[in-house]
This record gives sequence, C-alpha cells and structure tokens, in this order.
Amino acid sequence: TANFVPNPAVAAAFPGAENFADDNYDNWVPYSGGINVGEGYIVRPQSGYGQPGGIFNYTYNQGTLNNGVVNFNVIYNTPGPLPADNKNASPNVLANPYASAMDADAFINANSMVDELYFWEHLTPPSSTLPGAGAMNFDMQDISMYNLIGGTPAANDPGTSTTPNGIISTGQGFGIKANAAGTAVFNNSMRLTSGNTTLRNPASGERDRIWLKVVQPQNEVQSIALIGFTDEATSGLDSGFDSRCLATIVGLYSHLNDGSQQLGIQTREAFESGMRVPMGFSTQLTEALPYKISIENIDGQNIAASKVYLVDNETQSVTDLTTDSYSFVVSEGTYHNRFLLIFESPTILGTSNQSLDQLVVFPNPTNDVLNILSPNTMIEKVTVYDIQGRVVATQAIGANTAHVDLSQLKTAMYLVSVETEAGTVTKRIVKQ
Repeated sequence: TANFVPNPAVAAAFPGAENFADDNYDNWVPYSGGINVGEGYIVRPQSGYGQPGGIFNYTYNQGTLNNGVVNFNVIYNTPGPLPADNKNASPNVLANPYASAMDADAFINANSMVDELYFWEHLTPPSSTLPGAGAMNFDMQDISMYNLIGGTPAANDPGTSTTPNGIISTGQGFGIKANAAGTAVFNNSMRLTSGNTTLRNPASGERDRIWLKVVQPQNEVQSIALIGFTDEATSGLDSGFDSRCLATIVGLYSHLNDGSQQLGIQTREAFESGMRVPMGFSTQLTEALPYKISIENIDGQNIAASKVYLVDNETQSVTDLTTDSYSFVVSEGTYHNRFLLIFESPTILGTSNQSLDQLVVFPNPTNDVLNILSPNTMIEKVTVYDIQGRVVATQAIGANTAHVDLSQLKTAMYLVSVETEAGTVTKRIVKQ
C-alpha cells in the first residue's frame, strides 16, 4: 500500500468519498514466504487467470498459534493538502492474528490512527469488465464498513447480511484507512470467547440508530447510510464515529449540520426529538431514472418511538418514512443537501402544548419557499406579517404540512403565525 495513489478518475467522480482504486494498480505486491502476524493478504491465482469459480490447490505449513501483544506498522501516505487526502491515500490490510474472535470496537478504541474497518465480502465473481490491472478484477462495491456506532453492508448486497456486527473472526482480514502514522496494536483484551463466525447480525446496545436505503430497481443498485445517536459523540466530526461514504455507483450519505462532509456513517449526540440531519445523494447512472428511499432498519427505544420525516429540498415534499417510502427521478449527478431528515416524537396524551412544540418551520433563513411541518395537529391557516404588523401573505392549508411561497417578499425579518387545531404558534423567520 505504500504505492497506493487514489485513482484520479474515481476521485473526480466521488470527491467526498473513500477511494480504494489505485491510479495504476501497482499497490498490491506479490508475496511468498511466512505470513507476517497481523498482516492481511489476498490469496488468489496468478494475475493472468480467467476462471472465476475454478478450484486451485495451495499448500500451507502449520505454524504456532499467536497470543499476547501483536504490533503492526501502518503505512501513512501524505500527498495532502488536507488530512482527509492523506487518509484516503493510506489503505492498510490487517488481519485478526488470534485463534479466537476479536472485538472490533476494542481494536478501534486502542488505536488512534484507526477510525473504521472495511471488510471484503466476496459477493461478486471477478470479471474482465471491471477496472483493474489484471485480466480478471474485483468489484469495489463488495466492501462493507464498520465504526463504533455500527456497520453498513456492501453496496452489492441485495439485503443486509454483510452488515458487520463488531466481531472480527479468527484470521479474518480487514482494511483500514490510517489517519496518522504509527503502530497498530492487537492484544488479548480484544479477544472474545464467542461469536467466531463471519455470519452477520446487527448488534444491539444503548444507542439509537437508523439505516436508510436508496435503491434504483431497474439496475438493481443500492446504497445504505447509517445515522446513529449516542452521548459519546457530538454534532461535529468525531474520530471513530463518523466515516466517509464509499465510492459506489449510487450513494446515499449524510452531512454535518453545516452541510460539509459526505458520511456513510454519521454519529450524532444523544437522540432528542426535533433533531435534523441534512443528507445528499449521488448517482453515476446517466439517464433519468426513478429512485426510492426507505427505512431499512431502526434500532433503539427513543428513535423507534419517533416519526421520521424526509424533506426533499428540491420538490419541497415531505414524506413520513415510518409509514411510506419516497420516490424521485434524477439523472447522473451529485446532489448535496438534497434532503433533510427530521425526527419528531409523537405527542404524549395529545395535549395542545405538546402538539405545538412539535411544529417545525424550515429553512430559516429562507430564500423562497418556507416549509411547515406539524406532525400531531392539522395546520388550518398560515399568516405572514412584516415587522410593522402588516399581513404580507396568507394561505389556507388543511393538512399537516404547508409550503408557503415567500419569493416575492423583500429581504427582512417576518413573523409567521400558524393556526392549528391545537392552537396558534408564531415563529420568527428571516427572508434572504
């Protein structure tokens, strides 16, 4: 991996994603001899083979079972100019050195240069049509990902069976993208007495998590993004908890609150009703095609009891993903901040004050259309006042969502009065 340089064509197509394609495919070095403890390998026929699914015979000599501390010097390349560029250029392949399963969380927590783990899932036979230096090459969409909040399956997985659960099996290889130079350490405290299998089941714990899936059915391509909540994380970029998305044909990812980053796994602070997560989407499919976003899985008591709304900032539509999926049509492109995810807890006992507390007005500031979402009480009417108290816009609604066009108003501060079945609430907004 010292020779690894991110493929510029892939980097141009996926500028905010992790890139595992090399520029000239010289990053894998042929090796023979004793296996280095803690190092990962690809075992395959010679580079000219053309028989996927064939049988090949190998001879191994039994060695001594490993125990205790194992050190592995990680490679850290520094093309710059940003730390993220250096990390993207620094893949390493490691392996569980023990005759037992290993705790992935313990390994990440013990090694500051490791933020997440990548697993090769062997879903797709090698093919001459896939990019690479060999006559037969492998599909980068066969990679799954795991960090301290959970995992996402490989893009080529039609289900979720390849979702990592935090257990690294005996001898199992895995990849990292090092965020700094140093020595990765394995030790006996990471070893487990159970779970020694590559069969994956979602882990459970004291956290709230949601997996969102986008699929393009005609081409059978998809992407899953994970958003988690725990008091161990913040709304910013947290090492070990936030991981950039992978470069896949179709990608669904989340942003930080400021709209930056393209995260395949994002961990926020402890879950609260009213939290919002901006999201983006990308596709390499050239023609205009339909896509569908839905909830793949929810884990955690707080989030499971909440409504999950997906706002399409382009069409101004609002979809309750807990009861429905959302469909849209786009052609090739990258659509940063296309969506907004809003979490709202149902009103307890249906009191008026609690219903009004759930009412959301966004975006604020706004350039043109103001969206209003009232999960627990119907919106009857919306009235907009200027700072002199004059009515500048009014609209009858009769639904739980409203879209008010403010594009003709001057740049200024306004008061928005929302009349609902549970009462009236007034919000202050800024028109840009």
